[in-house]
Amino acid sequence: MSLKHRSSQNDLDQGNRTVLERYGAYIPKDSNCFKAKADVTHDLPPGVAGQWNVKTRQVKLNTNIALESHPAEVAGHEFIHCYTHPEFRGRHIDHRHWKALNEGLATHLTEKLPTPKRLLPIPLAKDRYHGFKLATGDSWPAAAKRIEGAVGEDTLLKAFFGGDDDAISEVAKAAAQIYPRLASSRTEQELYRAGMMRGSQQLAECYAGALLASGQPLPESWSRNMLPVFSFSDMQPEQAKKAQLQAEQSQERMGIIFDAAFFSPDLKTQRQALGMLREDLLMHWENVVPDKG
Repeated sequence: MSLKHRSSQNDLDQGNRTVLERYGAYIPKDSNCFKAKADVTHDLPPGVAGQWNVKTRQVKLNTNIALESHPAEVAGHEFIHCYTHPEFRGRHIDHRHWKALNEGLATHLTEKLPTPKRLLPIPLAKDRYHGFKLATGDSWPAAAKRIEGAVGEDTLLKAFFGGDDDAISEVAKAAAQIYPRLASSRTEQELYRAGMMRGSQQLAECYAGALLASGQPLPESWSRNMLPVFSFSDMQPEQAKKAQLQAEQSQERMGIIFDAAFFSPDLKTQRQALGMLREDLLMHWENVVPDKG
């Protein structure tokens, strides 16, 4: 039988207070989290120390918390979720990396809070999310820390807690360079949308080249008539090689805009970047897949 902390309302209050003391300047005065319920409860799943339910607007703290954790720190983590701005959540939640981004940032920001005082000389264990790894090798919190390193703490907090439009865009662009660069049906839809008037083939070929440059295979998905072939994977090896080379050249010219165009977790940022990238490709890109004649 393992010994455990007995959680209390004081732990919830301390966790909330600590978050507000550290990050309150970035949290809107009308945040719905100020009206959220917070309870110590037995009804959490086994092994779950705390939980924020965005639908019921409730922070829950398990009655019993493992000794290597601290109830107030667990509460702080959940209140960070509670205070996450709806605009930040809404603009990222449909992306495949949302859970890694969300939990990674919450863990990283929790670890920046003052460590709660402990009565027993038992060191706090690292959050379990340090054991969750991206394909890049980064843990979820390590990737979040890299985002902060790229944009700065002020911009990160303005995005995460404040919902600032420009800050969210900066965080999304940084994430596009840090998280695994994968094929996406959403991105392929956006390529079609951005190229409806002009530039569809250039964008589609550049997308294929960007994936190859990131060590990914060509998608087997339908090219949506943006290419003279049915699927991206129908490109011939020599064509794919030329697409990769030109994509790398475009990335050198466009920098972070290139990455955001294909890999931004925020759709608004992606659309803006695709529009800018399209203009670059219209000037510089040479089509690699010939028309069927």
